[in-house]
Amino acid sequence: MKYSQPIKELLVVLIFCSAFLVFWFSLLKAQDANFDAGFWTSRIVDFSVVDSSGSTQWIRGIVLSADGKVLTLSNVFDGKTIKEAKRWDFRPVQYSGWIIREPEKDLLLIQVEGKSLSALRIVSQDSWPQGGGSEFFIPIPTPEEPRKIGKYSPIKEGLETDRNHLYFSGEITGVLPGSPVINEKEQTIGIVDWIDPRKRLVRARLLSGPLEILDKADRLMEFAFWRENLETIRKKGELDPKLSSSPYWVNLWQGVQKTDIEKNADKLIEVFPKSDVAWATASANYLRISLLDKADFAIRKAASLNGETDYHYSILFAQIMISRKEWNPAIDALLKAREEGALSKEIAYPLGICLYQIGQFEKAVEELKSYVESRPRHVSAWLLMGEIFQKIRQWDRAVNAFMKAARLNPQSVKAWVGIAESYSALAKWDLASEAYTELSLLEPKNPSVWYNLGLALLKTEQEKLALACFLRVIELNPADRDGWFNFGVLSQKSGERLVALNAYKKAVNIDPRFGVGWFNLGCLYQELHLYPEAIEAWRKADETLPGDIRPLINLVFLENHIRDYAERDRDLTRLESRDPRLAQQIKYKLVHSNR
Repeated sequence: MKYSQPIKELLVVLIFCSAFLVFWFSLLKAQDANFDAGFWTSRIVDFSVVDSSGSTQWIRGIVLSADGKVLTLSNVFDGKTIKEAKRWDFRPVQYSGWIIREPEKDLLLIQVEGKSLSALRIVSQDSWPQGGGSEFFIPIPTPEEPRKIGKYSPIKEGLETDRNHLYFSGEITGVLPGSPVINEKEQTIGIVDWIDPRKRLVRARLLSGPLEILDKADRLMEFAFWRENLETIRKKGELDPKLSSSPYWVNLWQGVQKTDIEKNADKLIEVFPKSDVAWATASANYLRISLLDKADFAIRKAASLNGETDYHYSILFAQIMISRKEWNPAIDALLKAREEGALSKEIAYPLGICLYQIGQFEKAVEELKSYVESRPRHVSAWLLMGEIFQKIRQWDRAVNAFMKAARLNPQSVKAWVGIAESYSALAKWDLASEAYTELSLLEPKNPSVWYNLGLALLKTEQEKLALACFLRVIELNPADRDGWFNFGVLSQKSGERLVALNAYKKAVNIDPRFGVGWFNLGCLYQELHLYPEAIEAWRKADETLPGDIRPLINLVFLENHIRDYAERDRDLTRLESRDPRLAQQIKYKLVHSNR
């Protein structure tokens, strides 16, 4: 039976509305490497190590940050000392000392000289080319051609392999442990950790990214500021022979047990009650074991005993206040330290954090800008600036700050989330989709990333790609209601009505109170001429969408179409109680269409 013109027009509008609802009811849930000279020159460092017997071996580290941190997944440093270090183009590099070691992950950070170094992009196995790829590459240093790239083929049979390693065949001359292995998408997927010259085999230890090691480097820098302040207080105490020779002083700094530290701190101020350094030292150690009330009292006592202003005491007091999340006193203490002679650039970062916490966003930005003038590659500072600009809805400035962080650390999830969200707020959907694509490389198993990428692609009318994104969402999280719903909308638009039907059913089964899902399901049932099912779905939608009269309108027209006049009239009466004027217009249309 053919529909009358008014009914057909209304149905077209409703179907269109169902597709549009993908935007209206779906909310955001989130959370470049090239083989050029500059890239590899600044990011790979070769180390010459010598063991106790005097034998020398070259290994390789990967430079990660602007401050010269180096990452290597080789454990050949054990029991050995660094003899020499060179950049890959054989310029000398000054080794400065160990930074941190993580035996569980076999990671090692080393401090070396460097000014313009940045993060290496490391991605997870899920984002490799399909099948893993047929060609892989390893940078090989040679005197004749320092930036040579070797080509390798994976070996998948005949070797005992595990999830953590891959084997490759190819030229092994000059390959160093610690070298990155790059796939066809120019993604670093592993680190060389074993070489067999006889069989011409290279084994790579696989990386499961993202590896946010730069965040750790930032935290170390922040910790160094507080630690240096405590060391200054300690050195001041060493100048007092009576104080420094006290067993309580010695035991206090060497203690590791909480009870011992507290006991020695108590004894120290009992024996030297007039010494401001004793009180400050006790305060620092109370802070070390999280006795914040005692630390607070002790540093106030130290300040009252100190005849001359000492900004190290103010900084320690600020550190205690920050630990207690008492931001205003911390701000006052940091400003006082600055007046007393503390370096403004060192004070700026903690001051920016405190100002952010109390909502003084513009002042926080000014402090952070001052800080990055002297520490331009501190990723966390740029990330915090980006968050502040988002808070005050200055989206362009937020993008710029997050971009700075992403350039320093291309694997920073926070940076790419900030970029994507800021571009979305600016309605720059092409750029937002690019940012979410970067996130999909870093977090390929995060359904929220794929969901947001799908929404951004929808805004740019790339419906096929959006459909693939929502398919990925429901593969990763079969209980994602909105993922099923959006997948259903796009499947329906592409003519896959049975696929859409299943998707809508999944959505309402996950959440029986999902009114929009019931509404779209009813529209699709009607499209498939399943009228009783459509009526049932729209009644569910009417129950779960309070204030929305569209389900009731659909019911009236469909009941009129199937000549269920009793139900039609009852629903018309209900509609009239909600919107008398619209009910009269529909009655008029029904009278004329039924003639």
